Amino acid sequence: MPRAAALELAARGARFLVKAGAATLRFGAGHPPLSRGDAERHLVHEDGFLRVPVLVLGDLIVRGYTEELYREVLTQWTQEGARK
Repeated sequence: MPRAAALELAARGARFLVKAGAATLRFGAGHPPLSRGDAERHLVHEDGFLRVPVLVLGDLIVRGYTEELYREVLTQWTQEGARK
């Protein structure tokens, strides 16, 4: 996915979780919004393509993977769906 498409994907998200080293950065929904600079830094690789892995669940975009992070996200997603 080239840079423009990666940034378009970022523009559609309202909440972001980004695995960055040992930390998980959070943007939107009670956290600072994801700026264009943040989107380029955390979602676009140096070669201009989307950094992977990326999980998109509605307005939530998760970049990076740990079992703990996916468990948190999928548990929350399941609970939100059950309330609807």
